[in-house]
Amino acid sequence: MSEDAFTGTAVNSPEARAAQRAEFLDARLRKDGCDEPTFSRALLLVAELDGLDDVAKACGVGTDFMRRQLNGTRPLHLESVLQVTRALGVQLRVEAKSR
Repeated sequence: MSEDAFTGTAVNSPEARAAQRAEFLDARLRKDGCDEPTFSRALLLVAELDGLDDVAKACGVGTDFMRRQLNGTRPLHLESVLQVTRALGVQLRVEAKSR
């Protein structure tokens, strides 16, 4: 899924929006060379499109702090990832890598 997919027709249901966000983030994680800054910026993009103020509030931090935390220039802590994904209505999972 491309970043352009988020700018198209609005998806009506919260479940559909969460599925779209999850698909986008999953695609970023699966890309060869995905690193911490890349995933962090993907989280920021999704959070901005979802309403960064609301996501930051759900995480118990300010919007500016959230933006600095996810801009890809600082270490991304697992606790932060889990808080943001929960606020976005998605979850991470681990699966065996296919060969």
